[in-house]
Amino acid sequence: MTFLTRLGLFGCVATLAACSSVENRQNVFTVGKAVIGQLSANNPAEPDPGEVARVAQHALTHSTGPLAIYRLEERKAVAIIRPIARNGAYQTWASYGSSERRSVSSRNGVLTATRGLGNDLMSSDIDSLLALVSHRQAGKASIEQRYLDGENQTVTIRSDCTVSHGESEAFTDGTGRTVRVTRMMAQCDQGERRVTNSYLVTDAGEIVQSRHWAGPTMGHSVVQRLR
Repeated sequence: MTFLTRLGLFGCVATLAACSSVENRQNVFTVGKAVIGQLSANNPAEPDPGEVARVAQHALTHSTGPLAIYRLEERKAVAIIRPIARNGAYQTWASYGSSERRSVSSRNGVLTATRGLGNDLMSSDIDSLLALVSHRQAGKASIEQRYLDGENQTVTIRSDCTVSHGESEAFTDGTGRTVRVTRMMAQCDQGERRVTNSYLVTDAGEIVQSRHWAGPTMGHSVVQRLR
């Protein structure tokens, strides 16, 4: 299966029922069936949770090293991803069990780029935001995201964000390990659009779950540590 097909076939295993939730307490592992032809908004559908659980459990049982859940909310698509490359602070991930080079990149658990997914997020400048979030500090930050529009032209969107400090809560990953995290929120003004991002941050400054806006056609992207 290609990365995009797999994007619709992975989600929460049964043992992850206690995992922390994203904004509005919607569980990040709420899965969406999204084969290639369904990734457009024309035909969204939900997958078989049992099948999703079996594949996710297989990844946990038959692999070593980091695993994460990647979700595109607007496209109702979910994938289990594993790291394939690192460039300094940036980690590149691809779908577990596939040789496809379609990929996503992150920095400290926050999406910074995609490749091969359509209307890709080409790059992001999020240093000032990450500095506040990882230190669990309130403040102001500006970020820039560059994505491909429908005419394959690169468009830059600037967001002026207000970062706020939220509640402390428990986060449980796919291995059953539980840590205390702080929920950080970022209200980001883009002029005609305002988006809300959220991040779960450990005492060590590690972002174990992020819900971060990825572009007009992608909407919010969720990255959550599985192992």
